[in-house]
Amino acid sequence: MTVRDARSIGAVLLRRLALVGGVAIVLSATVLAVLAGTAVAMWSMAAGIVLLLLLLATLRHAVARWVTDPLHRIRQALSAMEEADTAAPSMPAEIRSLSRHLVQVRRQLQEQAGQRELRSFRLGRTESRAALVHNARNALSPISAILSHGLAQPPVAERAMIERAVAELAGQDASPDRREKLLAYILAAIDAAARARADRLAQFETGRAALDNVLDIIGGPQEAGGEAPMLDRCDVTDLIARNGAIARYGDTRSIAVSFPASPCWVRADRVILSQVIGNLFRNAAEAIAARGDGDGQVIVTIADGPAVSVTILDDGEGFDPVDAPMLFQRGYSTRKAKSGGLGLHWCANWMAAMGGSLRLESEGPGLGARAILTLPAG
Repeated sequence: MTVRDARSIGAVLLRRLALVGGVAIVLSATVLAVLAGTAVAMWSMAAGIVLLLLLLATLRHAVARWVTDPLHRIRQALSAMEEADTAAPSMPAEIRSLSRHLVQVRRQLQEQAGQRELRSFRLGRTESRAALVHNARNALSPISAILSHGLAQPPVAERAMIERAVAELAGQDASPDRREKLLAYILAAIDAAARARADRLAQFETGRAALDNVLDIIGGPQEAGGEAPMLDRCDVTDLIARNGAIARYGDTRSIAVSFPASPCWVRADRVILSQVIGNLFRNAAEAIAARGDGDGQVIVTIADGPAVSVTILDDGEGFDPVDAPMLFQRGYSTRKAKSGGLGLHWCANWMAAMGGSLRLESEGPGLGARAILTLPAG
């Protein structure tokens, strides 16, 4: 209770006592006027008014002495405590004792706040490092798949076979029919080599994009602690296209990814948003693989407006809608054999930090899932 509150309560109490006392005096005077005459009633009413005023003055003095004045001294002591760690020597002993006790409490609270801040900083740094490893591993996975795929591919044609066909063509012994077949074989081999080279170049381009993602992640904002992300105007369609191409190599299954072709500008941190989209594509690929019945597809739709909504729909294993509130908890995963949860936990936190949101929806197990990103338009 503050001094102002105590004074307000005391004033209300005195006013109510004055009202009740005045009503009682009037009633008493009326009764005496009927029973004992007007003169007696007037003297009695005057005496009652005097007694009422004395009572009110006594109560006012008591409230000031026992309530408002001690509270005022405590407030002065607290003000002095805020300016210095010791109370003024002129103050009463109980006030000085209370001030010293409050100083100790304040110091303890400050120490506990510092310890909580340190624990929070260490926890945040640990989560940032874990997210860095998680995102870098996801970004490196397509590179490993591309390299493994390239090393496993047999040559489109044996060099010895081509050299023998060329040598036979250069000779004069081959018949026209034989020469036509040899020429068709060589042309087919050249065409197959050209297609293989184009495919390999496309894979290398995807691998380079994935490597760029890794470099962005390593040099990205994870170590920035509690700093806010740097928001800028970026094309979300371009980030979807890049991560969609990378997602095709994230698993042994074939994943068809479709998305709009026209640019859509949002305000976000480009590196963080790319990682969020990459995590969601990775989760979609894992959900398709967990379904265990062949290839799958991911369909991305974008709804433009003051707030841009990006929906990433997959035909994977889905999840029970009851689990939806728990999906963003750190360490939670719908797949019991997998210790997950970091990716979605990290994504949801960064989406909120960028002024957006992330939610997941599913009609049930086996019915796929939707990840819905919302961001301010650019």
